[in-house]
Amino acid sequence: MAQNDSEKYISGAILQGGDTPYVPNNKPVQYADRERQYMAGRTRQFPAVRAKFSTDYVKATVQGISKTDFFKWYRTHVRLSDIHSTPTLTQQTDDTKIVLFDEPKIDYFPIGAKIETMGNVWICTNPSNMSSTLTTAVVRRCNVSYNLYDYYGNIVTEPIILEKVTMMGNDNAEKPQNLVMMDGYFNVICQLNENTRQLGLNQRIILGKTAYFITGFNDFYQEFSGDYDSTHILYFTARIEEPQENDDVANHIANGKTYSFAAEITEGQRELNAGDTFDLTAVFLKNGAETAGTDERPVTWTWESDSPDVAEVDKSGRVTAKSDGTARITARLAQNAAIAATVELAVKEAVTTPYVAFEGVIPQSIEQYETVTLSATYYEGGAATDKPIEWSFGGADKRSYAATVKGNSVEIYCYLGDDTPLTVTATCEGKSVTATIELWGL
Repeated sequence: MAQNDSEKYISGAILQGGDTPYVPNNKPVQYADRERQYMAGRTRQFPAVRAKFSTDYVKATVQGISKTDFFKWYRTHVRLSDIHSTPTLTQQTDDTKIVLFDEPKIDYFPIGAKIETMGNVWICTNPSNMSSTLTTAVVRRCNVSYNLYDYYGNIVTEPIILEKVTMMGNDNAEKPQNLVMMDGYFNVICQLNENTRQLGLNQRIILGKTAYFITGFNDFYQEFSGDYDSTHILYFTARIEEPQENDDVANHIANGKTYSFAAEITEGQRELNAGDTFDLTAVFLKNGAETAGTDERPVTWTWESDSPDVAEVDKSGRVTAKSDGTARITARLAQNAAIAATVELAVKEAVTTPYVAFEGVIPQSIEQYETVTLSATYYEGGAATDKPIEWSFGGADKRSYAATVKGNSVEIYCYLGDDTPLTVTATCEGKSVTATIELWGL
């Protein structure tokens, strides 16, 4: 069928968006029992051809389309039609819509899946997948959101649905305190995902500037009977209560002041000679405790120098001193750029006279039963040599540590804590360098 000028114009305006290719037909295996009625194919083809001419046709990003990854986002077009023509105090026209997918390969839209379009997030609350020829569903607009911290300290905003924007259930009207604060609640619907799984019965959230605790927690509604993985929607009741001292009301995070996220660079050399190299190490601190990365939750760093002509740093934290001056080296958590630590280094012109220098980072202290290894090198004419290093020790009681020399390195084992720090001296050809290390323990 030939297109008229209007059809050509509209088709070109819509289809030149570079949208993500869709997955093959996403009908779930559970729907193998379903039989399509006669002419169903043509019925499904009609919106595929004509939906783009509708006034309620919009671009959207949608979840729930992939068979293997419920939370994967796809770009597509949908029709988003009104259900209520007359708004009420508790139900606005734009709070509830019927969504229609015009792409024939999208055969299924699951409960709990999100749609993002026109500045809002919508959640599928009433899909029509089993008996409808077309892929349609009732979606609800997320009219509220709450904040939380993710694993790395990023503030994450999770959109949720309040069933009614007016508070319900002044359950204890006779209580004198209700003259000050109403004892009411809201019914909440949201997607069950990595963020909302942190919620639970009697936990707390901040909505706006008010605190609420959670009751009536339902995280077990299944779309397919007996299939626990088909649970993607969460229902609960948010009951009003007074904010607490540790609530971070400004960032809308309940108990937010009890969390801390920081970075620290292991102390090392602060004065270098041009040409020297050494390694810096950064650590991620959650609530004051060092947190190592895992395969599922990696901890990686980006390194930068504010004066690379003075001291440059590579992606692993190795610093190379270049010329006279000062440089600030910063380690920034790749998973949250707001978490960073900085050290300032002073670089002097290259020394041509012989000297001895420690290699790598010298720890400030050694914990009881911990072993550290120190290495030193003799430099001549600014170049490293392999001349043997002699090691000597002083300060701390000899019963509080053991030192095992292995060539130009020494392993120090802490038996006991000592009020007097351990001094470690590396000597070669009459030149020496000394480090002071505290021994911690009983």
